[in-house]
Amino acid sequence: MRFLKKGTKRLLIFIMIISFISPSTIYAKPKNIDKYSKSSILIDQDTNRVLFEKNPDAKLPLASLSKMMTFLLAIEAIENKEVKANDIIEIDKSIASVRGSSYKLKVGEKVPLIELMKGLMIVSGNDAAVAISKHIGKDQKKFVKRMNKKAKEIGMINTNFVNPNGLPIYDLNNPKALPKQNISTARDIATLGKYMFDNYEKQVVSITNMTTYSYPERGFVKNNTNALLRIIPNVDGIKTGYTGNAGYCLSFSMKIDKDENNDKEHRIIGVVLGANHKDKRLASSISILNYGRDNFKTKKVMDKDNLIGKKYIKGLEELEVTLVPENELYLILGKEENLNTQVTFKEISYPIKKGEILGVIKYYTDTGEILGSINIVSDNDINNASLKTRIKMILGN
Repeated sequence: MRFLKKGTKRLLIFIMIISFISPSTIYAKPKNIDKYSKSSILIDQDTNRVLFEKNPDAKLPLASLSKMMTFLLAIEAIENKEVKANDIIEIDKSIASVRGSSYKLKVGEKVPLIELMKGLMIVSGNDAAVAISKHIGKDQKKFVKRMNKKAKEIGMINTNFVNPNGLPIYDLNNPKALPKQNISTARDIATLGKYMFDNYEKQVVSITNMTTYSYPERGFVKNNTNALLRIIPNVDGIKTGYTGNAGYCLSFSMKIDKDENNDKEHRIIGVVLGANHKDKRLASSISILNYGRDNFKTKKVMDKDNLIGKKYIKGLEELEVTLVPENELYLILGKEENLNTQVTFKEISYPIKKGEILGVIKYYTDTGEILGSINIVSDNDINNASLKTRIKMILGN
């Protein structure tokens, strides 16, 4: 019986992997995509469009996904020159005694900050999280305040941190009381992932994309806890999580290459929370990535050099305004979706400066979902009209 259960799990994962490598032309309905997690979401990094969601705003414990925020604050502290990547941190008893998944830090060890950051994200060291928090925040409480401040700053409206690693905090005087724990939502964690890649992609990927972490000076070698990295080549992050209360969680990221369906390379970011087995966490994650890749395409809908049209101030040909888009625009569109446009102009009056915003084009689906917009601007200056033309404007031709 035990053998059959293990075989069933392996078959499940094998089927999911094969479906990812060999795309099907039959697209699953969204309700069948994620059968195993309590909450999940998939977004496009560039446009922030939600491609899939399942209870995305359910407030749940997030376990070691908490370390994404600890990692972000460490990156920012380095970028702001508050600390240095090669700062040496001496490990004390309070760090070495941290339980759970471990970087195996020992009292008296001296470890560079950057190695602690790797131990944090690759092997999910709870001890590494505490070491980082004490180095940057001077103590854990101050660091946790910084975590919550940053969460609010970037729009994580349903998130609250109580520690830097995601371990539940039990009241030893009242064992029956519910533990304090970091709480968030799939949507908020996706927001955090997007912020990390928007602002620090190079720093993030240099660590989260490592399949194996080796630190010879400590005699430490361990595989990345993110199994997706060894299954799907374009996956490059982000973080696993597990506690008994949170279940199995994963925040993941994947690049989609430029091809016949996609006009540019882009990244999708997903989160699954609360699966009851690591194989089911993996299966849900692969299925969600598969759905996002197979059912959506990135299209260039406007080039910066496009001529949108011309307008004439007071109807005068000598006051011709050339209209162009402010920037190029890419949208992510479902393969079965139709793209609609709405163009709005403001009243145009003399004088006009090159680059002045004169209107907007909005793009939306048949269901009314706004996919994006782009400003319409003047491509020329109209500020040197002749006396004759000025008279025409006053007299109305």
